[in-house]
Amino acid sequence: MNTNAMRHGKAALIALAAIGLATLACATGCSSAPERPVEIYEGRNAALGQIDLGNRAALRGEYDSARLFLAEAWRLAVAADSPGTRTRVLLAEGNAWFNEGNRDRANDCWKRALAEATASADAELTAVSRVYLARGGLAEGAPAPDMDSDARRAAALRARETVRAEMPALKGNELFAAFAYRALSLAEKELGDARAAEVAALEAASIHEKGRYLEDAAYDWFLLASIRSKAGNYPGAREALRAAIGFDRRAENPNGLAASWLALGTVEEKAGARDEAATAYRRSAEIARAAFLADAARAAEKKLAALEGGQDN
Repeated sequence: MNTNAMRHGKAALIALAAIGLATLACATGCSSAPERPVEIYEGRNAALGQIDLGNRAALRGEYDSARLFLAEAWRLAVAADSPGTRTRVLLAEGNAWFNEGNRDRANDCWKRALAEATASADAELTAVSRVYLARGGLAEGAPAPDMDSDARRAAALRARETVRAEMPALKGNELFAAFAYRALSLAEKELGDARAAEVAALEAASIHEKGRYLEDAAYDWFLLASIRSKAGNYPGAREALRAAIGFDRRAENPNGLAASWLALGTVEEKAGARDEAATAYRRSAEIARAAFLADAARAAEKKLAALEGGQDN
């Protein structure tokens, strides 16, 4: 047998083996190879996207759409078995029900959120769930519960105490902190401290404006207008409502626009500016009709008819 041929054959086999080992080593250890992720977030991130869409729909008064988005968010959260995402969906669902005027369903969602957060030992979500429940107990909101003045004050005191106790746990999440400031503002307004209510509302507005949460910023300024109007500061209320209208225009949010123009009409009427009030009511009705917001349109038209008929509202 030709020994040179054998040597060349053996050398070729050794070379092929070396190449194979090098390839295997590179596939498992080279820096250019993609690393496997430690954790997958696709389902949870998709759920958070649906929550954001649901929140925006609720702020726009599109409650059927909000429920569809949040139902999909819940499906994704359950499929991922993520306690934190489940809690966030329940908070958002409760908020949508509250905005629509169904306090009972809202509080049921928030109680479930609190139970979920507590069971998973999530301090931040436990804290914000308590703040949501405190906000749900306040007399402010639609529809306002049948509460006498003592009960209203007691609820406001509880809400203020809750927000102050839970706020330190929310500092790491600006949106949760903004919601807490808003709840605090509502409580202070009920307690008659216009200055403290305004400071808290401005804190919420600052966070939402910085993050370009336009609809939320508009609501914060709407709340500021309500605080100022209650205190008899009609020029300040006008200014706040103009700011709210500006944010809702940027967001193309007809629900917020109709509400702010209606509120502006009320402020102008209280200030004795009947022509300006009529203009604002008419604008509110026009926006609501164009956006198929029948209830809002009727409310504005009723105010306008009463004003033009010289009736008391």
